[in-house]
Amino acid sequence: MSAENIQLIITLSDSQLEDRQLQTDTENMRQEIEKFDGVQKAELMPIEIAQPGAKSIGGFLVGVLTTEINAKNFKALVRYLGNNLYSKTIKIKAKGNGREIDIEISRLEDLNKVLTYVWFFCTS
Repeated sequence: MSAENIQLIITLSDSQLEDRQLQTDTENMRQEIEKFDGVQKAELMPIEIAQPGAKSIGGFLVGVLTTEINAKNFKALVRYLGNNLYSKTIKIKAKGNGREIDIEISRLEDLNKVLTYVWFFCTS
């Protein structure tokens, strides 16, 4: 894959948390991602982009953020997120260079399998 940036939609979920706590956790994750090497931007997803009936708080979708990262650092970001699950499920939809990939990490054991898919996505 070229040096083109990859567009990500990251969804955080945890059935044990109320929406406000999940949104706080999502905002904390956004702040961490924003500092990650190669990230161009990281933002909460505005409700205007949402499907009808989606949950929102303060004009943003609950548990959803978007980010843009260069292809070189995508795998490192996925590894970082997978290692910091804190008992949550993370879904990542990535688009770049005319390709798409959907991945889900809910257990640390899922991480190696997911990283293989990410590697193929980035190198094909």
